[in-house]
Amino acid sequence: MRIVKTEQDANALHYARLIPVAFLNHVENYFYQLRNEQENGLEIPFCLSRHGYIVILEMGDNVRDLGNVGLGREVGGLLGSYPEYVELLDVAEGLQAYKIAVLYDDDYLMTFFTQAGAHDEEVEQWLKDKAERN
Repeated sequence: MRIVKTEQDANALHYARLIPVAFLNHVENYFYQLRNEQENGLEIPFCLSRHGYIVILEMGDNVRDLGNVGLGREVGGLLGSYPEYVELLDVAEGLQAYKIAVLYDDDYLMTFFTQAGAHDEEVEQWLKDKAERN
């Protein structure tokens, strides 16, 4: 799991080269979109902490227990959430990813990104079903 709250977080992911560049570019573009929408000039450097941040879920992450980002085992983790939307993204040739937006309260929206095919069959089916409903 990777967390993106600041531009520095996004840059660090580029240098680490752990995530495909095309996928990371999608995440970064979303970060900059949020920054442009929320920036009020008072917060330097800009940080997504106040209204929800970006979480990149990776292969091996236990999506049924995401307690460190507010979706604990007792609620079923991501699978127990009620996303505002799930979108299947065509990231690059042969690479797809899901963008999942979960509203925690009226003012806090967490956005999760994960590569399609990175999780077990149940999780992949849950993602597919949610994306098809939107």
